[in-house]
Amino acid sequence: MSNSNNISLAEAIETLGMNETSQGLRWVSEKEKENDEYIYLALEQAENFNAKAVYFRFFDNPTRPPRPQVYIYDIPELDSDHNEDAEIHHRLWNAGIVPYCFIFRSSQILVYNCGLKPDWNQDNAHFITKEHDCINLLSETQKKIRQYHARQFDSGLFWDLQANKNYKYGQSAYEQLLNQLKNVKAHIIDQVGYEKAGLVKRVLMMLILIKYLEERKDENGKGALDPEEFYKDYNPESPTLEGVLKDADTFANMLNDLSSKEHFNGQIFGINDNELANLRTVDLVVFQHFVKGETSILSSSKYGLGQMSLWRLYQFNYLPIELISHIYEDFLADEDGKKKKGVVYTPPYLVQFLIDRCMSLNEPREQFKVLDPACGSGIFLVGAFKRIIQWWRVKNSWAKPTKDNINELKKLLKENIYGCDLEEEAVTLTSFSLDLALLDSLSPKEIWKNVHFDNLIDQNLFSGDFFKTLHENKLCDNFDLVIGNPPFEERFTEWADIVNNSSRNEITNRPEVPQKQIALLFLEQSFKLLKEGGKSCLILPSGPVLYNTKVHSFRKYLLETNYFKAIFDFTPLRAKLFIGSSSSAKPPVVAVFAERKNPKGEIIQHLIFRRTKASSEKVEFEIDHYDIHATAYNKALSIPGIWQANFMGGGRLHRLVEKIYSVPSLESYLNEKIKSDGWKVGEGWIESSSAKSIQRIHALSIQEVFNKEEEEELKKLKSKHEADWITGYPFVETEDFTEDGISQTKTCVIQYFYRSAKTNKEIFRPPHLLIKEQSGTASIPIEFRDDYLTFRNEVIGISAPEKDSKILQEIATRIKGNVSYSALLWLLSGRIISTREGVVLKNDILSLPYPEKKLEFDFVEKILLDDVSKYYSEFRKEGEKSEILSPAVKSDLTEFGEIYCRILNSIYDNFKPLKAIVGKDFIAYPFILGSKPEIEIPETLEGVEEKLKELIDHQVSYNLWVKRIIKVYHKNVILLYKPNQKRYWLKSIAIRDADETFNDLYKQGK
Repeated sequence: MSNSNNISLAEAIETLGMNETSQGLRWVSEKEKENDEYIYLALEQAENFNAKAVYFRFFDNPTRPPRPQVYIYDIPELDSDHNEDAEIHHRLWNAGIVPYCFIFRSSQILVYNCGLKPDWNQDNAHFITKEHDCINLLSETQKKIRQYHARQFDSGLFWDLQANKNYKYGQSAYEQLLNQLKNVKAHIIDQVGYEKAGLVKRVLMMLILIKYLEERKDENGKGALDPEEFYKDYNPESPTLEGVLKDADTFANMLNDLSSKEHFNGQIFGINDNELANLRTVDLVVFQHFVKGETSILSSSKYGLGQMSLWRLYQFNYLPIELISHIYEDFLADEDGKKKKGVVYTPPYLVQFLIDRCMSLNEPREQFKVLDPACGSGIFLVGAFKRIIQWWRVKNSWAKPTKDNINELKKLLKENIYGCDLEEEAVTLTSFSLDLALLDSLSPKEIWKNVHFDNLIDQNLFSGDFFKTLHENKLCDNFDLVIGNPPFEERFTEWADIVNNSSRNEITNRPEVPQKQIALLFLEQSFKLLKEGGKSCLILPSGPVLYNTKVHSFRKYLLETNYFKAIFDFTPLRAKLFIGSSSSAKPPVVAVFAERKNPKGEIIQHLIFRRTKASSEKVEFEIDHYDIHATAYNKALSIPGIWQANFMGGGRLHRLVEKIYSVPSLESYLNEKIKSDGWKVGEGWIESSSAKSIQRIHALSIQEVFNKEEEEELKKLKSKHEADWITGYPFVETEDFTEDGISQTKTCVIQYFYRSAKTNKEIFRPPHLLIKEQSGTASIPIEFRDDYLTFRNEVIGISAPEKDSKILQEIATRIKGNVSYSALLWLLSGRIISTREGVVLKNDILSLPYPEKKLEFDFVEKILLDDVSKYYSEFRKEGEKSEILSPAVKSDLTEFGEIYCRILNSIYDNFKPLKAIVGKDFIAYPFILGSKPEIEIPETLEGVEEKLKELIDHQVSYNLWVKRIIKVYHKNVILLYKPNQKRYWLKSIAIRDADETFNDLYKQGK
């Protein structure tokens, strides 16, 4: 670096490893030289924000497009203006397109976190956000440079740094504006009366859409709607939206004009006579405050803005178009404010992730028909149409569509985009959102009056039950892609029943759809609408699709009838993926990638996306080498628990699961005892004081006077819900029953029970065995008792005659303190993985292996089960806070080396570990065959990295940190290079690495 205080931008970013030879660095001015369509589009977007350069993260998987990590600005000291810096941050915060920006100024790099809400001056409403960090290039320590070094972004390890803990999705403009709008909605409803809640939501939604049209501008400041020109016909004295809101009739006239065929063709705008009558009784001042962004409408200090205008802080010119869909989901709930059961809003970053995989920008198509069978407000269809427009641009040398191309784009829309939804208003908004996407693509922006939209309703977009639309053959059967997020309800609609029965009659031996999971019926029926080779990509509940072993027959049927290429498993992100949705549901989901063609025994890729900082904050879906499982087709058909094995580490766990399924279960053993010796097995009692029948008992009991019918009713209810074998007897609270045993018992004073275990009340009598429905860590909670003891339904009771007391104790001895049995529940239970971590069902406990002789596990199996119990189960529960993401310690590396060599030496006999070379972020671990290495092994990590670059036969721009996990074989040396996190150096991973090494060496003929 130059000794002068005047450091160039190139020198500055080279300090951070972002130099001209870096794979990730791209200059905006050189975008025309770029061959990668994703990078070109990202650079064009960066150019709109006046960035000088962009630093991208590339992925080891070539199908994943590179993602911008940092926008880089070059602002000389003489031109510096902190208000300008703050405005840059404000615009990028609104856009949500890049997590960080670096502003270079002579000898400093100012670091702005674009995920943090801007600061502003309360007096003059200027943004005054200061840099969130600063790198002094003349005197900065290596620690600060390392924190923002290119390798951190390349590897994705940047997001695991403690210094990055302040990046929060909850502070994004997208999420903050949704919170503000919820607050506005609540405040206005409170002002005008709850009986008008539906009208308030409709009006607010229309006003937001109009604000969007007003503010969405191109690089020349030209928008889709010119306020001054448009509003003057309705209020010449005040040609603004708030001016139009002077009275209900003027506002209604304006909406009707927007809905005319000359404009938006009946879509979304307009109010009916009844709504207009109600609106005439409302003081429209509250809506005028809203469109002006005045803070008096924000009653809650939690979301208050001081003197800052709502529309100064949040700017539709930068906010993504997908926001419209999310606002709809929040605003247009049922009239009582509740969300519709089974419906979950799909976050935009998940939508884009799936669109990129189904409609790659690098593979443009002339025609590509897309259907979303449960489109909601159209977020998937908008994403698909935007991709079709981008394909058009690729084929036209990146030309931006103008008014001359409007008919061509409308034709693409009309011929390729289709959707269905139960809600008529959702379909209407989908149509409007697609029109907005078309308008958004035009450059310069066309005034709305020059663009006349086709009516897509009942031609491309259908309201009503999808299965009715399907049954009536309103949809063609040549779609290229069916994509979406159908509802997860466990019930069929009337038309779903009809279609389901029709399929059962058409297809012999077709299993019943388990638990009437309507999402699975959507998946099955989607294949009928695809052309040969067409793709289905649906978001589905992970329990029924993968982890519920009781629905294996239907899963097997689906796998046998179509080609399932990949399953993207987002189950670990259950608590994080749907943050921001107003629905309280946080379902575990998968995305299924399947094709309409006969399967030929191909491998099914099962990719598991773990909960890391990056995925939790919606920066990027992290996928690790060890979470990519090539699942054999025959095993997917024959082993119900194969997916649990993948979730818990894969590899040799497949063999272990096969072994477990091949031996008798505890259930089969107990069934034999029930038949031959009169044993009893069952769950305990349920209190449920909120049950209607029990509440009725309490209501009748406090009456002083009864009629004959009420006396008889009370008598029958008491007979049904009283349990003299429970009330007054000892019982154990579920939380007092742990791996260590039962800590205390109490006397039950409960009088009435929703379920009293009447048919199995012997389970409370001694001798009996109590098993809690929980995996535990070192042991399943289990205890033999020789006293009378009752328990709730989260505990299984097994009672036997006195003569069989020792047999019960033998069962307890085999299971208690056995970490392997605790781990096995993670391989047998669907519930423990997909819904309640650590909590299992009765059937899961009964599925445990229980052969006549004690089940023995070999050396490898014990290691696998220990890691499942100690690490993978905790990773499922704790996510980014898990111990598995902490740095590896010396004992981890020692044990890894011993296990790795032990497995290899089962064939080669003389592998030895050398000393691991430990860096802050990565570890290089050399192994040799024989007594001494035949190549020089550097002593530092930097030296190892230089050596790896020499040894790896790859393109010049190859980046070690992008790949993250490298195995190099040279002469008699094996060198493993992996991140410095415990999860890469577990003993079970040593086994998997050794198996992969066997395969690599075999391919090399060694």
